[in-house]
Amino acid sequence: MSKVKAWLRNAAAQVSEAYRVGALLMLRAAASYLPRSWTMALADAVGFGLMLTPVGAKTRRAMRAMFQGGNADAIAREYVTRPFRDYVNARRVVERREIPADWVVESRGDPAILKDPNASLIIAGGHFSREAMSVLVAPKVIPQRLQMVIAATDSDRSLRDRRLRMQLGAVRDGISVVRDGDVEIIEPGKPSAVASMLRHLRVPGSVVVIASDASWPKDAPGGYQRPYAGYASNNFALGTARLARLSQCPVVVCVPFLDKDGHVIMEWGEVIPAPARDDESADVRITNSILDTIERAVGRRPGQYVLPIGSGRRWSAVAECWVDATSEPVSAPATQVTPELSKSTS
Repeated sequence: MSKVKAWLRNAAAQVSEAYRVGALLMLRAAASYLPRSWTMALADAVGFGLMLTPVGAKTRRAMRAMFQGGNADAIAREYVTRPFRDYVNARRVVERREIPADWVVESRGDPAILKDPNASLIIAGGHFSREAMSVLVAPKVIPQRLQMVIAATDSDRSLRDRRLRMQLGAVRDGISVVRDGDVEIIEPGKPSAVASMLRHLRVPGSVVVIASDASWPKDAPGGYQRPYAGYASNNFALGTARLARLSQCPVVVCVPFLDKDGHVIMEWGEVIPAPARDDESADVRITNSILDTIERAVGRRPGQYVLPIGSGRRWSAVAECWVDATSEPVSAPATQVTPELSKSTS
């Protein structure tokens, strides 16, 4: 019986991936010829169709467990639809049917170091809406020399690989267009990646943008386990913190998101100074600081997150933090600032 269940789960996963790949192929063609509103409506329709599958049912259950309230189904629908809307936006940028210079951007709490042409720093982000993230790297936001860490897109061994190659390829190509080619893409995990980033940061006025919230294989060395968002425990790399320590460059967290009008808001965190080069214990401390900020943003706008969120913990809207399923803080921390929440964009 267990073998039958495993076969059925695998078959359902393959059907879901085939649906997504077919949808992306359709949306790619639509993005080249149709108006933005029409193509986004198609993306919404694709998301609606996916919500009718076991993937949608599983997502609804998870969101209802994590976000107790009447909007859990809307969050699930936005979460499922977000990758398709992001793909449409990226393809329209690549086709130069979107003009990034015309995008409306609001920056909140941006640190002074961003305006220093001679300062080098690391911007830690998360896997939020690719549409919003593409604005982060615009020259008017980051005029400095830029490296950006993006996963490789050369694998094509399965339908999932094909889907990720299409999505990440559109992101890479879109960023290149936004920067007019003035960006170096670094693939994580390669032996030369860290050395390349260190060389880059040694030049005054250089920036590295890296997503710090991707799961790290549990059997890989250098990982760190901690609760994160809906996960009671997840494994993370310490790479961003280690890069800051070795380069002696500060880190600042930035979380871009789309507001109710589709405009991009960029929320900046406090600057995290680089620790002493030999203070290896600081790697965990800095990583926790980064992930604490990112997981709060996941709780506030889960529909704009594009990685799995987990379902072992739930979001407390009262305290604006993730809590164990059996606990409920009665008040928010006195020092915590609650930004205006965005509404669903789907």
